[in-house]
Amino acid sequence: MARPKTARLSREIIGRAAIELAESGRELQLVPLARELGVSVSSLYHHVDGRDGVIRAMREVLVPQYLADVPQGSGWEERIRLEVERTWRMYAGHPRVLQYMVTAVIDEPDVMRFYNALADALAEAGLPAGELLTTIEVIDAFTFGAALDTLSPDTILDPASAGDVLGGLLADHPVGAERNRRLFDRGLDLLLAGIAARVATATTPPT
Repeated sequence: MARPKTARLSREIIGRAAIELAESGRELQLVPLARELGVSVSSLYHHVDGRDGVIRAMREVLVPQYLADVPQGSGWEERIRLEVERTWRMYAGHPRVLQYMVTAVIDEPDVMRFYNALADALAEAGLPAGELLTTIEVIDAFTFGAALDTLSPDTILDPASAGDVLGGLLADHPVGAERNRRLFDRGLDLLLAGIAARVATATTPPT
């Protein structure tokens, strides 16, 4: 019998199927995933190392679409803004996948390039070395939260239950994708302003 011209399974095929499974709202488990692909669970193990391996395969599919190229030039603030914008776009476009990706250790070169780029930009800004990693984690937490916010209903707060001030604000507030975009932009502005303020404090000599 002739061997098929294309492989039935690969890490990419598994990763794409897992993304579809997660985005459909179903729980990411190996048995349903194997069923979707029409293979046995043992066949999956020839390509991925269990559930964490499936999650890494999902990252391998998504990350090159958003984070593979390196921003050229610009100052530290613009580089951070661009890196975080692209990461948010990836997560906001796949929020149910994000819930799984944050549970697996990161070792993929494209993702590590992103974190190294943040570290280099923050170091260039003059942030104290002891604060670099925590600041990167704060940026990550903000990006994750802003992306998961895309799963929120259009109206988060009930205007009928709000007081006069809050109710008035809600009347003119955007909803849906426009609200999420504003949330991300404002949050990133605040983060970058906070980093700049911390750098100024850290580099100002005592009087």
